[in-house]
Amino acid sequence: TAAPTAAVVHFASGAATLDAEASKVIDTMAKNLMGLVSTIMITGYTDKTGGADGNVELAKRRALAVRDALIKAGVAGDAIRLQPPAQVTGSGSDADARRVDIAVIR
Repeated sequence: TAAPTAAVVHFASGAATLDAEASKVIDTMAKNLMGLVSTIMITGYTDKTGGADGNVELAKRRALAVRDALIKAGVAGDAIRLQPPAQVTGSGSDADARRVDIAVIR
């Protein structure tokens, strides 16, 4: 079976820490990416609450948390790229917007 090419990690409001569900998503992605030569793009987002500068920083901290967890799970750090979002506020409801997108570029 082909490895998934995308995953989404959600966060609690104002938080950049990974909960059990987020850790499960990351562990599954890491297992599927083991040994594959791919570029992994990570982009963090926030919801509409909070100030613009704080949201940019929060989105970045979320992306870094996901990157660090992927590396800890065995994904090669040099395969991971952080990609700033064009718009830091994610799409959908506030719960959907508080996320980090993981995309695999083959």
